[in-house]
Amino acid sequence: MLKMIIADDEKIIRETICSIIDWNHYGIEIIGLCRNGIEAYDMILDESPNLVLTDIRMPGMSGIELIKKVRQTDLNTLFILLSGYGEFEYAKEAMKYGVKNYLLKPCNELQIIEAVKQCIKDYQELLAARKIREEAFEIQKNMNHNVLSAVINDTLCQEIPLEQSVENFEAYLDFHSATYRLCHVYFLEYVNFEAYLTFMREFFEALPQKTIIYGVYVNHTLLIFFEDIFSEGSLDQLKQEARLKGLDTGLEYESIFYPSLSALLSAVLPRLKRFGVIYYVNNFHAQILCNYNVIIGRIQGLITSAHRENHFHTEEYISLLDGIGDIDFLKQLASSLFLKLAANIPVLSTLELTEWLMLFNSETNLVDLKNQVIDRLRAVFSAAAAQSSSPENSLVEQVRLYIEQHIGDSNITLKYIAQNCLFMNVDYVSKRFFRETGEKFSSYLTRRRIDIAKQLFCLNPGISIQSVAERVGCGNNPQYFSQLFKKQTGMTPSAFIAQKKKA
Repeated sequence: MLKMIIADDEKIIRETICSIIDWNHYGIEIIGLCRNGIEAYDMILDESPNLVLTDIRMPGMSGIELIKKVRQTDLNTLFILLSGYGEFEYAKEAMKYGVKNYLLKPCNELQIIEAVKQCIKDYQELLAARKIREEAFEIQKNMNHNVLSAVINDTLCQEIPLEQSVENFEAYLDFHSATYRLCHVYFLEYVNFEAYLTFMREFFEALPQKTIIYGVYVNHTLLIFFEDIFSEGSLDQLKQEARLKGLDTGLEYESIFYPSLSALLSAVLPRLKRFGVIYYVNNFHAQILCNYNVIIGRIQGLITSAHRENHFHTEEYISLLDGIGDIDFLKQLASSLFLKLAANIPVLSTLELTEWLMLFNSETNLVDLKNQVIDRLRAVFSAAAAQSSSPENSLVEQVRLYIEQHIGDSNITLKYIAQNCLFMNVDYVSKRFFRETGEKFSSYLTRRRIDIAKQLFCLNPGISIQSVAERVGCGNNPQYFSQLFKKQTGMTPSAFIAQKKKA
């Protein structure tokens, strides 16, 4: 059931609203009646209600102030506003904070129920959207960890220049635009390492801002780095909470800003090359990076050969993988291998690849992991051989397919497709799209909208311009549709229809 609070300084109003409606019938539990905004705010912090029905004018804290304060927390509480005649200016203020439901006093039972039902629908949509965002974040997080582990492994173990490794993987991760913060945690003994990782996971997951936390541990020093979205106060809080948990005995901290992830790696990785054992922190779990230079070098040679000669050397891959006796190293190598293959052989969707990598990383049995990797390799090379002359699964074709399937969506953007469908860096996708098609994404999208509009006009002579505009994603602005149509065809939609009728 959803939890709801009713806040109004008039006792008869809050108690009447509570008693005249069978709230259980609508899946709602009234958990509190509050006399003013201060009481309501305290109860919201304590009980985390899903819905709050509140008066605008109340002593101590108004409904607007209440909404504003709650919006500053990480709660997803939705509000229904009650107001008297002449208070609509207050309601407009509340709309700035996302309030959609507004009731004018006096209101009847039916009006309250309708507002609550709409609020329930909005809340369900909010939960669904949040679930999609969380799932996308988890996919992106796992992908980024596999990429960064592969870059570090290439640079430290195989001695590939960082610039080359970044170029190999920039399809998946933004190495150049986003600013980063590196935090050194000095004098962290290995016996306390796992406990500190657990503490870090709890600390960062509790913060309202969500970002991916990376880390490397070597020689009693933990380096954690992330996009620079946290305040210095957050890092101070990290130190304080570590002290409270007894984890910072003798620890020292240092924070450094970098203009990009590439700049950060350029500064950090050369200092790590002299160490034989390095731990990469993947989702707050430590993975050993081992130096198997011979195997890595031969695998890289096979990948290059597959890209250049379209020959896959399947059995040689299997022979190399079969000789690996360290499960952590096999996981690292498999992640790097499939990421590179996917970037060069267009038979894997990024989502499918991410699911495989998650499966590999969760495996605890070396023999079973080898069998999984080898089976996936055979499947990839078999599919690549069968489709060597077909571009159907390429990155560009995936973008095109999304456009064809969602052409009626007026809000299509390359950023959304890159981040939520391909799970790739939008700058990379944009450059790749232009390189392979010879036109920018926006130009292609406009041309497809107009091509499909022309088809609709030809196939359905009686169809209205408004209807066609809606079908091609321009229904919210028919005038804009007409302008696009004329720019693409040299004539207005009306003139085009008239010409086809004459023909």
